[in-house]
Amino acid sequence: MTVVVQKFGGTSVNTAEKREMVMAKIIAARENGHDVVVVVSAMGRKGEPYATDTFLEMLKELGPDPSPKLKDLLTSCGEIITTCVLVQALETKGYPAVAMTGFQAGLITDDNFTNAEVIKINPAKVKKHLEQGKIVVVAGFQGWTEEMDITTLGRGGSDTTAIALGGALEADEVIIYTDVPGAAFTDPRMIPQAPYLKSIDFSPMYLLARAGTKVIHHRAVKTAITYNRPFYIRSTFNDDQGTLIGQPGESFRGLFGLALLKDVTLLRIAGEDKGGLWRRLALDDIFYQAADGECLVAILSPLPLPEDGVAVTSVAEECHLITAVWEPESGIKPEIIENLLTQEGIIARGYFKQSAGGTWAVAPSESVRAMQLLFGLACGEQARAV
Repeated sequence: MTVVVQKFGGTSVNTAEKREMVMAKIIAARENGHDVVVVVSAMGRKGEPYATDTFLEMLKELGPDPSPKLKDLLTSCGEIITTCVLVQALETKGYPAVAMTGFQAGLITDDNFTNAEVIKINPAKVKKHLEQGKIVVVAGFQGWTEEMDITTLGRGGSDTTAIALGGALEADEVIIYTDVPGAAFTDPRMIPQAPYLKSIDFSPMYLLARAGTKVIHHRAVKTAITYNRPFYIRSTFNDDQGTLIGQPGESFRGLFGLALLKDVTLLRIAGEDKGGLWRRLALDDIFYQAADGECLVAILSPLPLPEDGVAVTSVAEECHLITAVWEPESGIKPEIIENLLTQEGIIARGYFKQSAGGTWAVAPSESVRAMQLLFGLACGEQARAV
């Protein structure tokens, strides 16, 4: 039988009604003759009883600075709760299922608590349950170290779990189910006309995820690249095809997509970055550059200024970061985009060169208009396949 890995996020499993929709997806795959592995997140988001952030608030209420190891042990419970609830629901419908923690599923990580990385997977126990005809439901977002300590995988951890398991099992299909229909050209909440993509290759999706696109975390995309494992992003709540990540897709006048990061402090620092302080503080290393005795770095606000006087030689300003990702052969150049912005009175406060695109820092009050201008550039011609 072919193996299908399905992942369901917290907003897909936080009510009984939504869990019925989830089970419909699982059962349909099973009835179509697939072996099914399901990866789940904790139920809901901050404020809901079993959400990861809710568990963390419990510790904060008791005192400051709980250890990362203790945080991981507690927050791993959210996914385990979802796993048990879903397995019981499937079995009451007559479908044999088994609940597994991340470590039971064979995910071994490093010991970077709260942000661990998977270093190897032994899916033997998962395979055994599949051979017995069971649907395997795995708690996402977690693994264990070789010292048998529970770890969590950081943001996007359940997506990473699903893609890593899909790679280790050589799954025929990996599907990340969420509450949106797929990956859009840019955030539809900001630009409602933005189309959802049928497909996009790994490299542009990876850069967009690092630059602020929230539909998938860049670590999950990196895991897919490591295993060369294309995957879908689909909605739990409809039957649309969604977006295939890992296959060349649409280009809109050469642009693959736009991303926006808000609440950023841009620093321009005279002199060398002694000891790599600012590189370590950068919100992502694609937003750090140093040349000609000057360092430009973007840091999430509020700015964590050091106490050694370095800030005296710097200029800091609040900004938003706009990233455009394009085909290298498209003819698009940074100057074209910067001139477009300048003609409309939007002056870039800083520029970061990307591998296949660029990032511009603009005033917060101008970011939406800047994104609309770039979206207009992309819409000047019908999408074409590349």
